[in-house]
Amino acid sequence: MGKKVNKKELAEIVGFDERTLTEWQQEDPPLPIKGRAERRGQSHQYDTADVIQWLIQRSTQAAGQETPRDRLARLQSEEIELRLLEKRGVLVQADKVEPMWAGMVSAARAFLRSEVNRLAQLLQHADGVEAKRDLLSDTFDEFLTKLSGYDPGDDTADAAPGAAPGAARLPGAPGAAAADLGGAVG
Repeated sequence: MGKKVNKKELAEIVGFDERTLTEWQQEDPPLPIKGRAERRGQSHQYDTADVIQWLIQRSTQAAGQETPRDRLARLQSEEIELRLLEKRGVLVQADKVEPMWAGMVSAARAFLRSEVNRLAQLLQHADGVEAKRDLLSDTFDEFLTKLSGYDPGDDTADAAPGAAPGAARLPGAPGAAAADLGGAVG
C-alpha cells in the first residue's frame, strides 16, 4: 500500500496534470480511486502504489497495440518481402504450380495403374513370400526414382491416354519397366 494523496499531489508525483488524471478516470479500466469525494469541490483520494501499478499496466497494454500507421507499415513491408521472394524464385504463386502438380500426380497415377497387370504376372511367377516382397520393393523403389527425376518438360509427346492436360507418363513407363526386368512378363 502506497501513500494516500489528493489529485494535486498525485499530479506532482506521477508527472501528469490534473486534467489528464480526470480523463483517465473515464478510461477502461479507470484510474483507481481509493476514496471518493463526498461533496463537490473536494478531491478524491488516490493510493500512489495502486496508481503506479495502473500506469505500468496501461503503458504495457499500449505498447502491444498496433496503430493504423504501424499496421500500414507492417503490411507494406510484408508485401515488399513477398514480392522479393517471388522475384528470387523462392515463392511461387499457387496458380502457376497447380497445373504442373496436377500433371505430376496424374502421371504418377497413370504409371501406377499401368503397373498392376505387369506386377500381377510377375508375382504369379515369383516363388515365395520373400521373392514377392523383393519384387514389390524394387518396383516401388523404381517408381520413386522415376518420380524424383520427373521432368514436366517431357510432357508433350508422352501424355498418357485419357490423362488430364499437362499429364505425362513417368520416364520409361510402363513398357520400359518390364524390359528393365528382363522382359519377364508372361
